Amino acid sequence: MIKSVGGPSRIRTALSSSSKAARPAQLASSSLRQKRHQQTFVRTLSPSGGQARIQLKSTRNGVFGLSTSRGTRPYQEDTASVSCLHVPVDELRRNYLKLHSLSSSAAGASAANAALEWDPEKAGGEELAGQVVWFGCFDGHGGQQVSSFLRDHLHRTFESVQVDMVTDTVQYTRELGGYFRRFTGGVLERWVRKDRLKPVRAGPAAGRRGPTAPAAAVKKEDAAEEAVDHLTKPESLYDMLSHQGKPQDSTKTLLQPARQDGAVKIGGSAHGLSGKSSDSAETPTGSADQGWEQLIERIPPPEGMEKETMTMAERLTLAWLVTDRQIQSSPQLDVGGSTASVALLHSLDMPCVPWYSSEFVGVHVAHVGDTRVLMCAVKDGKAVPLTTYHHPDDRSEAERLRKMGAGMITDSFGEARWMGALANTRAFGDSKFKKVGITVEPEIFSQVIRGSDYGFLIAFSDGVGGVMSDQEVVDLCRNAKHPSQAAQSVLTFAEELGAQDNCTAMVIPLKGWGKVRGQDLTRERREMRRSKIDLYRDNRT
Repeated sequence: MIKSVGGPSRIRTALSSSSKAARPAQLASSSLRQKRHQQTFVRTLSPSGGQARIQLKSTRNGVFGLSTSRGTRPYQEDTASVSCLHVPVDELRRNYLKLHSLSSSAAGASAANAALEWDPEKAGGEELAGQVVWFGCFDGHGGQQVSSFLRDHLHRTFESVQVDMVTDTVQYTRELGGYFRRFTGGVLERWVRKDRLKPVRAGPAAGRRGPTAPAAAVKKEDAAEEAVDHLTKPESLYDMLSHQGKPQDSTKTLLQPARQDGAVKIGGSAHGLSGKSSDSAETPTGSADQGWEQLIERIPPPEGMEKETMTMAERLTLAWLVTDRQIQSSPQLDVGGSTASVALLHSLDMPCVPWYSSEFVGVHVAHVGDTRVLMCAVKDGKAVPLTTYHHPDDRSEAERLRKMGAGMITDSFGEARWMGALANTRAFGDSKFKKVGITVEPEIFSQVIRGSDYGFLIAFSDGVGGVMSDQEVVDLCRNAKHPSQAAQSVLTFAEELGAQDNCTAMVIPLKGWGKVRGQDLTRERREMRRSKIDLYRDNRT
């Protein structure tokens, strides 16, 4: 049905008169009845008045570029996901009413006005107008399990979360103890039933807590809390750093029975939402929706909120918290962690067109960790960062974590580590460090832009960001003929510089693709860096 030729600006679609919308599958859980809309294609109106499908491919004839490299590591922990999702149009409309333009310029003001005037009916109806394209970049640590799970399931959770999940999710987060004991929901606070929140004593949560848990399970959890409490007290920093070997492993053994009480049973065993367990990149998979009824108690929001809808920031934050809870509830998943940088693009043109042809685009970015998202400005070719690095030496992160009484330690390579162990202060997983402030609450960026003002958006992992500046990344992409060529050029240069970590680059074109002006600001620097590289000499041991 789809014929794609050349770059995104030259994509041609052939409309089949018999094309019909794919029938959405129903969610597995009986408590989640809304339809799934995630698809591998974007629908758009054709000149003849019908609909056409544009496949989301990263090939030479595709609509975005994706390139990955294992580097010198024995395995690949980076993953990426691309999907077309559906968000209720009422939710999108109210979300744009609260946004301000990215710039105070005339172009920024016109983008804001376009958001205010957006009409889903004129865009093509709810089905087309509610399409949001998801681009996710994930960098796992401590194994591939978490990043693979996020690749397969995080977008589904984002699409399926509902406001009656908020209160129980906040209560679970409070029960992590320590840093989270007084957590009231953050951006989700208006949806929380404060009268249903229970006070939390010192000690981390282990699996399902609350009045529905059996008494025996509660006793096991209490015993587990006593066993690990001395590991995570802020005043016992030395103890925390000196118990990362055998004692911590034995503690996890104590926690597993309690965690399994809250995990989802698949095929007669507690699999925590995953039906597979191996060291392959496909691990773990399975239905992300199974077991939500067991994990989350549905509690209606406060009175007076019946007519309210979630904002994009609230939906993203809830999806991040729910997914992190799923990870912690599974012994197969709770073995490491992962960063996540997700960009969601929504066309505001009327009638609806794909994001790369759209003059007005809603850009929403949710981010934890040290993966990175940038845009390239057409007028001067400069990099526009949409995320920050969640590292212990970042000023805002250091301020957030200061109250824990622990601190940052610089390792022998000069890298800052929180509690002497973690490079990232926000991440999925890493449950042993939740109590000391490792959070999955995402940093959110939501703006409406003019697509013609920006050439492309790029997401990449720290294997790239660790050896290249933001401007170098953007300059390597600006003259590429196709996004796939741009992504490959970034990875090629990173490898030339001796990048040893896993590397991923995903290039998403915008309407300004191929029209970037200004000078290549880092060309001479890149040539100088290339001339001084001797990989054989530098990598000798």
